[in-house]
Amino acid sequence: MKDIINTIFEAFKFEWDLKIWRHKYLCRLVLSILLGGLSFAMSAEGPIDFEDKDTDQDHSSDWLQRIDRIHETGYNDWLTVAWAAMMLQQEGVISKEDAPKVARVLLELLERPTYKRIDGWTYIWDIDDYFMKELGDKVGGKLTLQRTTPPGRQTIYIRHYLLKRMCEIYEMQRAILKLAEVHSTTIMPGYTHNRHAQPTTFGHYLLSVFDAVQRSTKTLDLGYHMMNLNEMGVGAMAGTSWSVDRDLVTEYLGMDGLIENSNDAVSYTDGYLVVVSGLTNITNILSRMAIEFGFWSGTEYGFITSGAAGKSFFMPQKLENPNTVEFLRFYASQMIGELVNVATAGLKIPHGDNQDMLRMEIPTKKALDLAEMVIGYGKREIETLIDGTGTVNKDRMLDASGMKYICATELANQIVKDYDIGYRTAHDIVKKFVIASQENNILPSKASAKLLDETAEQVLGRSLKMTDARVRELLSPEYFIEVTDSKGGIAPKEVGRMIDNRKKELEQFRLMQVHRIETLEKAQEKLTSDLKSLID
Repeated sequence: MKDIINTIFEAFKFEWDLKIWRHKYLCRLVLSILLGGLSFAMSAEGPIDFEDKDTDQDHSSDWLQRIDRIHETGYNDWLTVAWAAMMLQQEGVISKEDAPKVARVLLELLERPTYKRIDGWTYIWDIDDYFMKELGDKVGGKLTLQRTTPPGRQTIYIRHYLLKRMCEIYEMQRAILKLAEVHSTTIMPGYTHNRHAQPTTFGHYLLSVFDAVQRSTKTLDLGYHMMNLNEMGVGAMAGTSWSVDRDLVTEYLGMDGLIENSNDAVSYTDGYLVVVSGLTNITNILSRMAIEFGFWSGTEYGFITSGAAGKSFFMPQKLENPNTVEFLRFYASQMIGELVNVATAGLKIPHGDNQDMLRMEIPTKKALDLAEMVIGYGKREIETLIDGTGTVNKDRMLDASGMKYICATELANQIVKDYDIGYRTAHDIVKKFVIASQENNILPSKASAKLLDETAEQVLGRSLKMTDARVRELLSPEYFIEVTDSKGGIAPKEVGRMIDNRKKELEQFRLMQVHRIETLEKAQEKLTSDLKSLID
């Protein structure tokens, strides 16, 4: 208990050790791959793939290791070497005689294995001194000319962890889709205003969560693009009279393009807000799902049993505390604070270079950390319902669907079709019929055609002459979900069609993330290769 309290305390300070956290709550944040909403062009070779072509396999550890390996060079060192390598190739900056020695120094810098955060101003002074010490003032003093200081490091830092979050969202989405497919015919009550409304299926409900998250991933996709633009090469804010190749630096950094306008490049803030907005939207959606999972796993509902439930320290009979979904909601709620922090940091400064904008990475990184927790808990909860450590109580869901007259709309629909009357009139007949049935404690499965006729005569002045069998069929949840087959509806066939389409969409998101990882790897390979070519 003491360890758990300490862990929670550390989490409040945003200084948690995520590996320890996952171990404490048996909530492995099994990570992987995601996204790709915008249609950025793939490379000529096509996206890379893994040896195992089975997209149902969890590739999370491979992807995340590759992402971290890319950034072992260090954010600042990658930026510095990319800029210096470009300057090394510009005519009239570094002599051909000095080029091999400079290239060796840059390669050594690339091989320093750390992506520890270092303050930008401290780094830029230190690296300038380092170059002059290793190469002399005449040569070393030219390697940081007009490179723009100190931004750039923030965007690569955020890009690193955003790509990891996107991969994790992919894995969570894949789990949701898998569970939805398993339960496309599992009937349960659907709710509006927290009350029984109409029958639905658990699969249809899960698909509604998947779709909402997937729409929001497009915002993250845009955020990745905006955090993947090169601002280097504009000096203080006006540009430079030196001959520089900003596009080559963009290529060395694996970026999508330039922030072209020089003042825009040094006053950049908008990408941070887009990233945190997208994360906030996704965590809000998952929090809403968590609320319902918490209710549905309670005794009063009994729809699901969580495989990640916790025990009570005090009450021996309490073995199913919904810890996972409670933690999920807690961290999701904190996201709002980081959204406000990012928004206010950008609105209270002039549109130019300011210290405030250089600190916008702080709430953005905190938001990324929070998102990791929320996504991990959401995925864990879903996975317990797939792997058998949790259960979906189908019989209980079906029984709850038959307790109330939640199929009444279909009875009204059929009356309109068969008796050529308006829906408002049919609605009135069915409403009076339901009230009378409930007053007489008649369940939908025992519905009385005679009672329906009595209410029809009150409203229409004539009976409908339906049979008991027909009335009960129209009030059956099984019948309801079969005939409610409009596009996007709950009919299992329609849910199956949507799931097939979502699988294709999710595969494209997967390929986009693989492509992004490959782009960064190739960028570093080109940077290294170009430097080595100057030595040979």
